[in-house]
Amino acid sequence: MLIRDAEDRDWPLIYPFFAQIVAEGRTYAYPDGLTLDQARGWWMESPPGGTVVAVDGSDLLGSAKMGPNHPGRGSHVATASFMVDSHHRSHGVGRSLGRHVIDWCRSAGYRGI
Repeated sequence: MLIRDAEDRDWPLIYPFFAQIVAEGRTYAYPDGLTLDQARGWWMESPPGGTVVAVDGSDLLGSAKMGPNHPGRGSHVATASFMVDSHHRSHGVGRSLGRHVIDWCRSAGYRGI
């Protein structure tokens, strides 16, 4: 498994499990009925944040996004969100994404998550 920065070409592979997880309504409070482009705006973080994907060959297994929790006085604390495709759960994908995000936050100078 490789974790790398998400690219525009990854979004069509992220969107199906993003839509499924959001529709389940158990973990994310995103609005119902988001279009492909609207959902992209909610998930794909711009700097100073970022979005990564976990891949195995041509399979996209999951994704995480991270960045400052709040601007200004809260910008030293990071926040992160994670989604793993239901076909790839219970195989350490979420754990690997979590470790990557912790390392990313440390290297970016955040003091907490």
